[in-house]
Amino acid sequence: MSVTNRWAIRDVATASFFDPITKKLRARLDSLKQSGLENSADTVYSQGGSGNPKLVGFSGNKAAKFTLQDALFTNDLIAMLLGTEVLTAATPVTVNNILTVKSNSVTLDYTPSKTGTLISVSKYLPDGTIGESYEFKSTAPSTGEYSVSDKVVTFATNDLIDDEKVIVYYKTMAGADTKQIKAQTDKFAGSFELILDVLVRDVQTKKDYAAQITIPSVKLEDNWSMAMAPDGDPAVQDIVMEALAVPGSKDLYTMYIFDESDLI
Repeated sequence: MSVTNRWAIRDVATASFFDPITKKLRARLDSLKQSGLENSADTVYSQGGSGNPKLVGFSGNKAAKFTLQDALFTNDLIAMLLGTEVLTAATPVTVNNILTVKSNSVTLDYTPSKTGTLISVSKYLPDGTIGESYEFKSTAPSTGEYSVSDKVVTFATNDLIDDEKVIVYYKTMAGADTKQIKAQTDKFAGSFELILDVLVRDVQTKKDYAAQITIPSVKLEDNWSMAMAPDGDPAVQDIVMEALAVPGSKDLYTMYIFDESDLI
């Protein structure tokens, strides 16, 4: 049976991004909520005569914009949008503990990554606000000071009474599988090869066919956001990109519609 000529679409694509130089897969998005293609071009007209009607139209500036919305955030894609790489290594991260004072001291939940001063040590008031802060002293702290030995933070005698609370910020080492993604002032979103795979359904036979859009080069837009809220729908990642012309070719993108049962 011939491949469909008229079809309907009610599916979301799977997007695969490839490095333009190495041709290796950089990211695969199979949790998209939306995927769309918008074609555009500019048209200018020659006008003249009585009533100044449009006489001839000239089209140019053809463009194809692709918009994806992912239900999940992917580290590799975030790095691609930032123009950087995902680094995987043990690294210090900032944590905070709200701790109850006992016998002029508190015990941190984790071991500080370096000896000496912590980032911040402050009294934590019953209404959830921050009280006076304390300064580091290596040994024998006086009023308004603290010292640190391993996980134990010690204050001057009677500086704090039992059951009062302090909030402590400090750095501790995260594991070797920690992911680090940097946004740097001199790095921007790059260009990649893109393949979009989706299913379409024939209007007559109701059979599904594979549809694939291949884009030799897309430039990711640098503008994107990450919403964080305690209610409503979970945050989504919006990805907008535009097809680029490739030297030696006039093709912005190619669409294939085929029967997967015919694949060799």
